[in-house]
Amino acid sequence: MFLVKYPLDRICVKSGVLCPNCQRKVESGEVAREEIPIMKALMELEEDLKELRTGNYIKSFDFGDEVIVILKGDWDKVSLDKIAKELSSRLGKSAKVLLEGEGVKKLMEQLLYPATILGINTLWLPDGSEQMVVRIPRRDRKYLKGKEEKYRRFISTILGKDIKITFE
Repeated sequence: MFLVKYPLDRICVKSGVLCPNCQRKVESGEVAREEIPIMKALMELEEDLKELRTGNYIKSFDFGDEVIVILKGDWDKVSLDKIAKELSSRLGKSAKVLLEGEGVKKLMEQLLYPATILGINTLWLPDGSEQMVVRIPRRDRKYLKGKEEKYRRFISTILGKDIKITFE
């Protein structure tokens, strides 16, 4: 049976006691301490969901009321939605599961779904920095109501660039 690969040892995550190697990864910032409960929930889900038995765990982000998990593998939309639903019920908060490795636009489409992305532009500022502008139809603003800043911070964290979301 194949299992999802995690950056920390399974025993450390399940027990909550980190070995020196895992402790180093947490202290260096490679893995955030907030990711450990999310990894634990995913490991528990592997026993119930056969969809979750392959692939790699990349990263997760906890925004208080919502969790965003990035996985790498060959899952379809239905499987990702099923994983997200089960993870939501285990963690007691909303969860989104995204696939990594399909490009910036695809990652943003998954994150901002059901909002449609009209385009992504790069804006070079006079100080030499870059800003990505994500253009979304005005009619889809309702899907991001109250979450614009959260998604902007999330995308900025992943890409290492300043992000602006505009509605046209």
